[in-house]
Amino acid sequence: MKKRNTIHRSFLVVHRWLGLSTGLVVFIVSVTGCLYVFEEEWREIFQHEYLHVEKPGGNRKSITQLTGIVRNAYPNELITNIRFVEERNAAFVFNTKTARAISVNPYTGGIIGYRNMRRDFMNVVLEIHLNLLLGKTGAQIVRWNVLIFFMMCITGLILWWPRQKRFFKQAITIKWKTKSWKRLNWGLHSVLGFYALAVLLIVSLTGIFWVFDTAKSFVRAATSSPVRKAPETRSVPSVLRKENPLDTAYHYASIKNPGAREVFIVVPPDSLASIRVLLRFPYTIVRKQTSLWFDQYSISNIHTISYRGYTRYESINQSIYDFHTGRIRALGIGSKIIYFLASLFAASLPVTGFLIWYGRKKKKALKKRSNDFHKKPELENMII
Repeated sequence: MKKRNTIHRSFLVVHRWLGLSTGLVVFIVSVTGCLYVFEEEWREIFQHEYLHVEKPGGNRKSITQLTGIVRNAYPNELITNIRFVEERNAAFVFNTKTARAISVNPYTGGIIGYRNMRRDFMNVVLEIHLNLLLGKTGAQIVRWNVLIFFMMCITGLILWWPRQKRFFKQAITIKWKTKSWKRLNWGLHSVLGFYALAVLLIVSLTGIFWVFDTAKSFVRAATSSPVRKAPETRSVPSVLRKENPLDTAYHYASIKNPGAREVFIVVPPDSLASIRVLLRFPYTIVRKQTSLWFDQYSISNIHTISYRGYTRYESINQSIYDFHTGRIRALGIGSKIIYFLASLFAASLPVTGFLIWYGRKKKKALKKRSNDFHKKPELENMII
């Protein structure tokens, strides 16, 4: 029993000081993660006019025509990629090197709107989540915080685990009617932490996979997946250049891979780069996408990576984003609600945890003061 108490106390000390040292970062990352869960819905509500056209009609203009319109309207902007959804009412979005997003009506060629994505609310939320707006230093802080948070989840579960089965019901119930705010605060920290634990473990493990190459190597080895060599995708300069290269590449990719819902076209930034067309298809768990690279002069298909040929490692890699952000298509909006609540609970843990620590510290200080006050002076040793 004494040994068990010593081990339990050791976990408590680790959990406490890890929490106190990283609590502010956990709070910020959790709140921003909570907000970013509904990024797609937020854009549909507040940026609907940039993503859709009012009355689609006729045939779409060619990508080359639309690109020319954007370049004429914004001659100082360098287009890096074009994004659109294969729906009748979808706008084309041209992204530039200066982080501007220019929305265009593909039927009329009219400019719908112009957004500075560096000031975009959801992009700012994402930057705070990734690096606390502190650049590389902030990214390193968040990187190690993810690992520490995973350790806190494990130590938290060990500390929460009831020593006897008869206490299990008590361990999963918050006593809302208690008159002691300390008791309520303890329940909020312990019980809410338990209910959010499964999601928080998924979030922390996917985060670890993202930020640590060692984790990627471990998963690759565990799944016995080969390492793919980076494809050679450089274009061969030629005086003979085919007309409408972006359209030709897009149509070739679409014919060879029908059924795509989203399209991303990466515009070559220099004379040696290739055109990349990324097609994303409807999916439930593992993201289905196919990338094709084209020589910008001959428009020959240089290389293709299809979701049909995913290794086990690549299947895991393509599902990490959705499992980290709660966009699990198979569960619909329900997964986002669960992740939202779990992130909200995670944000509360540093607050309730700090209050537990502060309450105990204050109690010890009062007890010490009380003992000092009631301590009897040793009169026999006093010289009068």
